[in-house]
Amino acid sequence: MYDLCYVISFGFAARMLLQTGLIERLTEQGKTVAIITPDPNDPNLRELDSNPRVAVFALREKYKLWDEDYLFKRKYYLEDIKANPALWEKHVHGLWYSRSRHPWRRIRPLYYYLIHRLIPYFPIIRQRFVAQEKSYLASAEAAALLDKIQPALLVSTYPVNFLEAKLLHAAKEKSIPTLLHLLSWDNITSKGKFPVIADYFIVWGAIMYEELQSYYGIPAAHIYTCGVPHFDNHIERQQNPQYREQLRTMGLDPAAPFLFFAMSAQRFAPREIDIVERLAREIEAGTYGADLQLVVRPHPQNLQGHMASESWLGRLKALPSQRVAVDFPRMHSSALKWSIQKEDMNHLSDLLVGCSICLNSGATISIEALLVDKPVLLTSFDADAQLSYWKSARRLVDYTHLRKFVDLGGATIVHSYAEMDRAIRHYLAHPEADREKRQRARFRECYRDDGHATERVVAAVDDLLVQLTTKV
Repeated sequence: MYDLCYVISFGFAARMLLQTGLIERLTEQGKTVAIITPDPNDPNLRELDSNPRVAVFALREKYKLWDEDYLFKRKYYLEDIKANPALWEKHVHGLWYSRSRHPWRRIRPLYYYLIHRLIPYFPIIRQRFVAQEKSYLASAEAAALLDKIQPALLVSTYPVNFLEAKLLHAAKEKSIPTLLHLLSWDNITSKGKFPVIADYFIVWGAIMYEELQSYYGIPAAHIYTCGVPHFDNHIERQQNPQYREQLRTMGLDPAAPFLFFAMSAQRFAPREIDIVERLAREIEAGTYGADLQLVVRPHPQNLQGHMASESWLGRLKALPSQRVAVDFPRMHSSALKWSIQKEDMNHLSDLLVGCSICLNSGATISIEALLVDKPVLLTSFDADAQLSYWKSARRLVDYTHLRKFVDLGGATIVHSYAEMDRAIRHYLAHPEADREKRQRARFRECYRDDGHATERVVAAVDDLLVQLTTKV
């Protein structure tokens, strides 16, 4: 029997649980930890081989088209997709802009939307779907593995993943308490309703806390607010800055200021590469100052998976100059999507700590930049192109989680090159501008900026295990 069983189905979850030392700290307290993953040979997981209190178990659920289809169609059956900007965007993209050649994937957005429109008149459609959900989620392999592990608590990080949903369902069927440690800021509002609702939750900050209560009616006593473990590293590196060495290794001037552009995938910001190239030219021309430099970091989505873009890759490789560098994420070859190497975490932290301004289209990096008090610019435009709203980067800032962030003052939206240029000059001249707004957004999103989120998570898990033991 194990005290805890963590499900790691995603590379970013490995970063949160392993590269922060969270699992190790739990074992140092005497906890025994099982890990279920589709890839036990992932290098991040292999580092736990020498820990006698950790055991890694493989579970490779066959992921067929109809399995994928279940997660796709449940949004149409259970939610008002038109009222949710992220879900409606996914619908429109699948209907008009999908690159899939599979005939069913091309037609299913229309098919399920027609059913969605019928449900108010024929509610039995929804009732039957809900009644059938258990059959979709039932997994003999997941159930057998939990019987083998016998955890006191099952911990999921990404409940909209089919493997994790099946394990959560199996745990519920066996009366094993469940905890959802939310991986990212958009998981509650942008991914659709969770297939299985956990018993307890660990959230980043007040915004996630309020969303859980609003969307799911989760009691306050079942929610732990802890901050973001994998952001602790940013605070630590801020206290001991080492970014100058990073700049030197990239061929840049370690003493000169730099902008940091953290890219999205082509799917979300199709003309972002044009903005990056134009920004690089302006940097080289000295438009914003004679010594200003630029560091561009592609998102892992640009390098791995179905969103990767070969056309972008060549253009990115052509960017470097004496004043422009491209920092490609250091990735493992793994079945875990976007499995980041441990040393990359320090590299990213150093770049955030050292930069003057962080630019992106609407990624999580916005919050990370706020933790080290950097102005954030959201490039909500499409270079010189006039794209439809549903293909444009403009749509991203209308996602619920991003809209809340912007309304708090966490970022400045720029809608054109002219606005971007003015904002860059403004924040270079006045880095303290909007600091109070950034601080307000930072605490609402992340609870605290003390670098002790990992410790709070460990304490929360310990408290929960004590509670569960007492109940038994």
